[in-house]
Amino acid sequence: MGISTQSGGCLVDQISYQAWKKSKLQSYPQSVEELRVEIGGLVNLSDTEKAAIMVVCKRSNMAIYSCRDDFVDRAAIRTFAANFGLVTIDHHLCANADGVSELMVASEGARTGYVPYSSRGLSWHTDGYYNEKTRQIKAVVLHCAHDAVTGGQNALLDPEIAYICLRDEDPRFITAFEHPECMTIPANIGVEGEIRPEVSGPVFSYHTDGRIHMRYSARKKNIQWRDDDLTRAARSFLSEILDDDNGPAFLFRLQPGEGLISNNVLHNRTAFEDGPGHQRLLYRARFFDLIRASVNRP
Repeated sequence: MGISTQSGGCLVDQISYQAWKKSKLQSYPQSVEELRVEIGGLVNLSDTEKAAIMVVCKRSNMAIYSCRDDFVDRAAIRTFAANFGLVTIDHHLCANADGVSELMVASEGARTGYVPYSSRGLSWHTDGYYNEKTRQIKAVVLHCAHDAVTGGQNALLDPEIAYICLRDEDPRFITAFEHPECMTIPANIGVEGEIRPEVSGPVFSYHTDGRIHMRYSARKKNIQWRDDDLTRAARSFLSEILDDDNGPAFLFRLQPGEGLISNNVLHNRTAFEDGPGHQRLLYRARFFDLIRASVNRP
């Protein structure tokens, strides 16, 4: 179920919004445990397991699964994702040829220049916030093969909950975040020239079915925000929501065999430490598709 919007402005259908909000909040999980689904394995997902994951995703745009696979590789990640209509993968700069990334501390190569491939913490963001509109990241699968010795906890928040908080505080915050030049990511320049051009766009936009798409980063450097009082106020209020220890975000540390499937929810990551012979490894696949129940099993 989507929400009624007026392109480029504040949402105007208050009756529809209130109905959507009521339904959303009534069904939204109250604890991280409500996000969890036990499955037998990624490759041989049963119809019952798939349905259980879909139920949780419909409530919160995400689900945490726990599988009993002894071994998971990148091909298994793609097979699992296809059960939910996730097939159009983002072949980005640091991904492998199949589009699946291995998130671990990099000691050499291009990945050393990017925080996800380090042990440093990651601030709040949605994946692919630097992508142009035609390459929006709509869904992400993240699977833990090996956890860190310490640290590496994630906080997770459904963008629809962030939207409700912002709109209920001041509907003009939504207007500010819908502006096509609200958030600009400067060009990515490497030693051999431009890797990616400058990208501007809104924080909130809408899929064809009315569902909310959020594009956001809390990073302090290499980002330019629209310079007006309303955008600053909206950013400040969103930061309060995300940084509130008693706020709506879920805290979770993925263990080996566990993973997150989501419609690109807001998330962060604390810093972590590896140990001798013990290196954190997560597989990540990013898709241009939204989660849906596929008609045919992969």
